[in-house]
Amino acid sequence: MYERLKNKNEVPTIEECIAHIETCKELFETVDTFLLDEIKSLRKIGFSAHDRCWGMGYHVKRKFICSIYFEKDAFMVVTRLNEDDIKKMYDNVSVYAKESIDNSPFRHRGWIEYRVLNTSHLEDAKTILQVRADPNKYYVKRI
Repeated sequence: MYERLKNKNEVPTIEECIAHIETCKELFETVDTFLLDEIKSLRKIGFSAHDRCWGMGYHVKRKFICSIYFEKDAFMVVTRLNEDDIKKMYDNVSVYAKESIDNSPFRHRGWIEYRVLNTSHLEDAKTILQVRADPNKYYVKRI
């Protein structure tokens, strides 16, 4: 269902990655712009040995912000949050986001996996990434 780009021998272009996510192309472009312009991160495409697929990594200086894995009709944001940071934003995200956080396979190690499928998910992803980038600047609660 959420097929990823797995051919390690062929480095995909950003255009090929965006074409792969098809229906979520605009959502990816929005989160990519958010990460580049608002968070001031740098991006680099790379192959994840752990997830065995291609993705885009985002960093601010040496701080890891997230990886985004390209999936068929979706993309997966993977980031790391400690329990205090999760508590800061937990009441301000959707039920879907809470379930994703609570059910992330490596949550016990701080890793959060969040699949984006629509604009509601996108807003929660931006909240999660804002907290990851600078928990002290986390902005006002969503209504």
